[in-house]
Amino acid sequence: MDISWEPLLPVEHNGPGLEYKLSYRLMGVEDSWKEEMIKRHSFLVRDTQTFVPYEVKIQAFNNHGWAPEPRVVTGYSGEDLPLAAPANISVEVLNSTLLRVSWSPVPQTALRGHLGGYTVHWWQTQSLLTSKRIQLERKSLTIPGNRSHTMVPGLKPFFEYSLTVNIFNRRGNGPSSSPISFTTPQGVPEQPPILRATNFQKDSITLVWAPPHETNGFLTGYLLQYQTVNETLGELKSVNINAPDTTQWVLRDLQDDNWYKFYLSACTQVGCGSAISEEGGTFFEVFTMPKHSFPEVSTVSAETSTESYEQLTSKGTTSELRQPFSFASSNTDSPSISATFPTLVVLNISAFVSDTSARISWRTRGERSDSQLFVAIMNHSDGIWQLTEALNTSKGFHLVEGLSPGTVYTVRLQASRRVDVPSIFEEVFKTRKVSSKQAVASQEWFVAIMCGVALLTLLVLIGCFVIKNKSGKYAVKEKEETPADPEAQAMGEESPCDSDNDKKPLKSSQPLFTDIKEDDSSEDDSSEFDEDGSFIGEYTGNKRRGSTEVNGHAPVTS
Repeated sequence: MDISWEPLLPVEHNGPGLEYKLSYRLMGVEDSWKEEMIKRHSFLVRDTQTFVPYEVKIQAFNNHGWAPEPRVVTGYSGEDLPLAAPANISVEVLNSTLLRVSWSPVPQTALRGHLGGYTVHWWQTQSLLTSKRIQLERKSLTIPGNRSHTMVPGLKPFFEYSLTVNIFNRRGNGPSSSPISFTTPQGVPEQPPILRATNFQKDSITLVWAPPHETNGFLTGYLLQYQTVNETLGELKSVNINAPDTTQWVLRDLQDDNWYKFYLSACTQVGCGSAISEEGGTFFEVFTMPKHSFPEVSTVSAETSTESYEQLTSKGTTSELRQPFSFASSNTDSPSISATFPTLVVLNISAFVSDTSARISWRTRGERSDSQLFVAIMNHSDGIWQLTEALNTSKGFHLVEGLSPGTVYTVRLQASRRVDVPSIFEEVFKTRKVSSKQAVASQEWFVAIMCGVALLTLLVLIGCFVIKNKSGKYAVKEKEETPADPEAQAMGEESPCDSDNDKKPLKSSQPLFTDIKEDDSSEDDSSEFDEDGSFIGEYTGNKRRGSTEVNGHAPVTS
């Protein structure tokens, strides 16, 4: 027996020399205490009996004396595995899936430890439907505490089982009881895995289904119920199918142009199980292929630009099963369905798809070639159907525009405004994507245009810069050859008073002109050139010299 306790804190020692006195004795057997003085806070008592009670107390001591008298606690020596199994096991089958089991408790002497609880084990041994032995697969249920009964759920109907019970303590499980065999009665079958409504006619619909995987007994038949589900729910009608091997049924005498909901459940002697549902409708007017018209089979043709959409969703598959007519692809040798009806015949339905539009074409034959059709289209990204106005069948085609490139659509050709009824034609297609070459070509043209605009802008800026710089300077040669005062020259030429002698300069005035010119050159040397290097100053100097020469009576030469 291992005894341990919480040691005192240092502030609780109240002095040096702290020790503990451990006292213990067998409860109800020994009167005197066995004592041990230890400094640790644990002690192991050896050679004790299995799971017997002891009285234990611990008192602290230091150099100043003993602590107050401690209280006595009860402890047990070590546990061991239980020695006995529960007895008097009994079972009561409440229904095909529930069982009540009870037992007698194990004596305390055989428990040899603290009671943990009981464990119920059960397993299937044989199927009563097939008499086939089943591989052992044990299941268990743990019941904590001191209980003598429990409920066992989750059993399978119409099986043979075996069951055992054992007790357990903290050390482990005890031995199991002897196996008890019992059987469960028949139950209701599981839901049929599939139900399909096919072959929609004016007043009849064919239902096809598969039997349930688990019948839970001997199958006796099926219960078929149906009702109209138009604007309001109609009366629920029932049909008992007493042949358990039947997997197909034709409902006749239905109202035309109505939508129905069907419920099917499998039945045994106990009752019927849960039902699976399906919907389908009858037609006001039947559109179908005429008999012996195999060369004119309706086809779904595609151009080279059409991208086929091969991955259909399960919803699309269901709709295809509901369709009263099947339109084969262009490589099909024979039609899916052919029948004879003296009504309108729709032939050669085809869909031609581009990147933003789809053209639905058809050809009609029959007595009523002016009937109405409707085209419905759905974008798979939002799942919303869009329905056109009534189209006259004699038109022969309809163009659906405004489609998004590279998008999956479903298109239908139908004789009703409702999109939840079977259609004459249904096709899933994907519009063309804009090719990468076209995208690259458009990008190259855009880049080329932008480069041309940039180059033209640069040339205009350079031309403006050159013109601006040229307009701020004067040509020296042109200014030297140009007369200083053109108006005065013109007046001199036109004056009748001038003579040849006046036009000739005086010899005595020539040196004066030279001196004045040199003086002007020295005085105005700094003003001949402006700050920007132009000859504005020179032009000003020439003008001043001309003025000086006139005042000095010097002749003006051209």
